Amino acid sequence: MSLRYALLGIIAKEPVTGYDVVKIFKQRMTYFWNSTHSQIYTELHKMEDNNLIQHELVVQGTLPNKKIYSLTDTGKKELIRWALEEPLKPAKIKDEFLIKTTIFPFLSADDINSLLDEVIAREEKTLRMTKEWKKHFTSQEEHSVGTMLTVEYGIKYSEMYLEWCKWAKQYIQKDMQH
Repeated sequence: MSLRYALLGIIAKEPVTGYDVVKIFKQRMTYFWNSTHSQIYTELHKMEDNNLIQHELVVQGTLPNKKIYSLTDTGKKELIRWALEEPLKPAKIKDEFLIKTTIFPFLSADDINSLLDEVIAREEKTLRMTKEWKKHFTSQEEHSVGTMLTVEYGIKYSEMYLEWCKWAKQYIQKDMQH
């Protein structure tokens, strides 16, 4: 999946500012897509050049002007074409911690457990935040099925990661006794 289609999907729901898009990525898409502020704004400009989105400039007096992006008909057609016609690629996991596991043979059990504890703390925090966001989201009258599915995926992902970390700690304890 490219950043372009993630952005089109966000903008398809409702007109948003670039700031809103960055916030949505951090809050809702962290489990399956990461992009930097500059990548997002660069792609928004390209999409506008390709007539996939358009913006309305809102002048705010003493505050900086803001652009509110909305989907064009061309953008909507492209998003639908992509969803229905592009073949799904295998899912990719990019996790720095999994790279660190390759050096575990050189670390002590205490060091490994400290790293696992860091991951556990991170995932517990993420899980709490996602569950809170889900409560807020489901209390709104109008919510999308796609957002609900991705939020639930995020919850299940964190729960799985926590379960795996606990398993890994037990495995390390047994393995390093030999």
